[in-house]
Amino acid sequence: MKDATNFAVACRNLLLPLVLSVCCASFGCATSERVVKEAPPSYQPSPVAPGPQVKMPEVAAPKLAEVQDAVRRVFKDAAIVDPNSKPSFMAGDFNGDASEDLAVVLRPAPGKLSQMNEDYPAWLLREPISGSRPPQLRVEEQDVLLGVIHGFGDNNWRDPQATQTYLLKNAVGSAMEVCTAEDFVTTNSGRKLPKPKGDLIEEVLRGTSGYLYYANATYSWYDPKTFKGDAELRPFHGMKPKPAQ
Repeated sequence: MKDATNFAVACRNLLLPLVLSVCCASFGCATSERVVKEAPPSYQPSPVAPGPQVKMPEVAAPKLAEVQDAVRRVFKDAAIVDPNSKPSFMAGDFNGDASEDLAVVLRPAPGKLSQMNEDYPAWLLREPISGSRPPQLRVEEQDVLLGVIHGFGDNNWRDPQATQTYLLKNAVGSAMEVCTAEDFVTTNSGRKLPKPKGDLIEEVLRGTSGYLYYANATYSWYDPKTFKGDAELRPFHGMKPKPAQ
């Protein structure tokens, strides 16, 4: 009887480690399997290539007949496109309202000087270099002027309602071309710059290379050598002053 008991104890001592080994192995397999199932897949799908970008339709370049129509719309028969200027017109978004504007070099039409100097014209006469409109500012017979007709609606400066116009005196130079605001900042990096609303007109005016630009509700002249900053708008009657910051 004693021998049988000892034999049973010995068998138990031998079987217990074996059972524990099997259980551990099974638990390890289950754990490994669970880890494999929970781990994120190593395969990463390649990103879907974007489709072709939708481009906004390009606005057609101005044609002389269209430009002449726009000039007649604003100035009637008091001004004509200057045939001696090259170029005599160009398009760009000069006031930054996402509508294309027209800049055109003009001369007073023969015998129409009085109409160009009427008391309440359909345009704003300005002199960008002086930055003001003195009471004596008038159009002279020999003047070469720059008219800027701001665009309106989907048809831009071609629209029959596009009549907001600035007439700039002493603003026509040579080598005139449209310059984007981005190119303007890049070209003049490191200098004190104005904050134009849109495209600029680069030109050589009175022997100086500079830019015509729109800011503070008027057109101004930027000379890289003499620019000190845009003049602030003067408050008018009824205008609330800006709060101190």
